[in-house]
Amino acid sequence: MNTLRPLAVLALLLPFAAVAAPKGTTTFAVSAGGFSAWTIDSQSNPPLTLERGRTYVFDLTGVNAVHPFNINTTNTTGSGSRYNVGVTNNGATGDTDITFVVPAGAPNSLHYNCGNHAAMNGVITIIDADGIFASGFES
Repeated sequence: MNTLRPLAVLALLLPFAAVAAPKGTTTFAVSAGGFSAWTIDSQSNPPLTLERGRTYVFDLTGVNAVHPFNINTTNTTGSGSRYNVGVTNNGATGDTDITFVVPAGAPNSLHYNCGNHAAMNGVITIIDADGIFASGFES
């Protein structure tokens, strides 16, 4: 019996076994807590951590037009600092969802802000997708 044959088959399968299954979409329930905070998944102005390559939906059902939800490059009101790469409907309100497919080149830090109220803000930290091997493993 040839003991190398099972090892050769295993070697052929290993590259495919290392591929992670695609992750689903994460949805955040967003509401306006007056003029002083966003409420996201029942928390006031929580920090968010998003992963490059994943899709996130900000469900703005019922958010009044006076509270446009922006994904920004800086912590500011208005629409001049919106980060629009991979973002659909940035600045939306009401029954319009914002979808963010985080690109590989996204900056490490972004912000979510109300377009009109400075107290309604939070930090978005962007991280790399989970890998099987630690950085530098191959060196």
